Parts: sequence; C-alpha cells; structure tokens
Amino acid sequence: MRSNLIVLAMLGLVAVPGIMKVSNSSMIGRSVAVTTYHNDNTRQGLNAKETILTLGNVNSRQFGKIFSQPVDGFIYAQPLYLPNVSIPGKGIHSVVYVATQHDSVYAFDADSKTGSNPQPLWHKSLIDPSTGISTVLSEDVNCKDIYPEIGITGTPVIDAVTGTLYVVTKEKRQSKTFVQRLHALDVSTGAEKFGGPIEIEATVPGSGDGSVGGRIAFDGLRNNQRPGLLLSNGYIYIGWASHCDNGPYHGWVMAYDAHTLKQKAVWSATANGGLGGVWQAGGAPAADARRMRARCSKWGRTAMRPRAASAQLEAAERFAPS
Repeated sequence: MRSNLIVLAMLGLVAVPGIMKVSNSSMIGRSVAVTTYHNDNTRQGLNAKETILTLGNVNSRQFGKIFSQPVDGFIYAQPLYLPNVSIPGKGIHSVVYVATQHDSVYAFDADSKTGSNPQPLWHKSLIDPSTGISTVLSEDVNCKDIYPEIGITGTPVIDAVTGTLYVVTKEKRQSKTFVQRLHALDVSTGAEKFGGPIEIEATVPGSGDGSVGGRIAFDGLRNNQRPGLLLSNGYIYIGWASHCDNGPYHGWVMAYDAHTLKQKAVWSATANGGLGGVWQAGGAPAADARRMRARCSKWGRTAMRPRAASAQLEAAERFAPS
C-alpha cells in the first residue's frame, strides 16, 4: 500500500481544518476544537472565533506547508482536531485525528513533527489480516469510485466531553463476508470504549429491491458509508448510500446510543422501492435540538426525528428543489 501524505501545518501558523493558532509561544491564539464535519452540526464550516487569519498574513511568505506525515491509505474523511489532549507517557498535545481507507486512525501532534513528534502519538489499525480481517477491495463492489480499497470513508465525530472518537469501518472477512462496524475510540490512546466495536445490522419491513420475506436487510458490502457521522442529543447518527449505484441498495440512517453503542433507531429511504442513497457528497447530516436533516437521492432534503418508543426514524418533512 502506497503511503499518502497529510498536511498538518502552515509556516508559523499551525493549521487544521477550520482552525489556526500562532505557534510562537509569545503569540498564543485561542484554539477551537474541530470535532465534526465542517466544525459544528449546522455544517456551515464557519469558525466564528477566528482572530488570527487576515488578508495581511495569508500570503506566500507566511502561509504554506511546513510539514507532513505519512499514513497507510487514502484519506476521504475530514481530519479532526482537539487541543490540550493528555497522551499517556507523552504529555499534553494539540492533536489532529486522521482516518484512512486502510481502516486506520492516527493521532498526530498538530504543532510539529520534530523532537518527540516524528511518529504518531498513537496509531490504531482496525483490521487484522493475520486473522483474515482486511479492507474491502474496489473489485469486491465492482466499482472504482473509491480505489483501490475501502475502509473508513465517512468523517468520524468526536465527543469532547467523554473523549471519544466514533468511526465506522468497512471490512472483509476470510469467509468472504462483508461487515461494517462502529468503533468508539479513546482520543488519548485509541483504545476501544463502551464494549465496542459493534457490528452494524438492521432490517425493516418492505417489499423493495432485494427484499426477502417482506423485509429489507442492511447489506455491509453494497452500502457505502460516505456521509460524515453526526453526534446529537447523545446519539450517533450514521448514513449510507451505494457504490456506483450497484443495486440492490437502499439509503439508510441509523442511530446508536453514544454511551452504550446500542442501536436505537433505523430508517430506510426506499424500503418499498430502491436506489435511495443518503450520500451527502461526503458531508454529514445537519441537526438542531429537535431534528436531523439529510439529503436523499429519492427524497431531496429530508428532516427526520426519532419516533417515540420505537426503533424507527420517521421523515418529518421533505423538500425537493424543482
């Protein structure tokens, strides 16, 4: 597997998605954690607390690449950032978290790769080839939209309160079965938390494409976990679409308890039809205090809310531009 490079910093300014701070100790800026796709659940991508970047210092003399780090696969997910993370035996660091298509998660020091930081603060491989657990190959899904392997595609999400990074992996087993798993990793060590990982499974009533006995089942091979993860009101929301529209497939959204990893809600976009992916172009669903909003290829923009006392999600409203 070829190594790929992730740019971590810019000349005198330490840069990660959505944030910069002055690295000179005499000019310390206020760090803003980036724990989810586009900074927060509105998905605006706005850092309203930015005070350092100006038209005067974003130029070819002061703004540019100053270091990079190798990783083991391609990066489709947005890197995330936490300041002031305690790493056992290594002290306090500002940390960039990077997930790869080789089913790896890396924690890098965000400020430099010199001194004690030339290596990752930690690296967690979420496959085990020695026991027959590997990434999925593009040929397995008969599609090269993600090439040459498929592992972690959707942007993870971090709960800064509990110090947990949630991420979904796609895996192939020696028995030629394909599964996806939800992991909850300690941001300080990469260790699994809350009894994870858990295998993602679901069925809903329906007569749509690929139904058996009046039910539609989640397919770990065909479903592409492209959207970023959403953390809202104590639940992790995960969405899926397809690889190259290879059917039968259905769009899915599922909710998991952030502290127990138990599945709490399931919604299929096309249980009585087909080809209804929740793709988001790699973006994550948005949310406010009451509802989450996602894009579905069959429904347009859809707002959903958990249905009380039920393991289902209901579409509260939808909008399709004409």
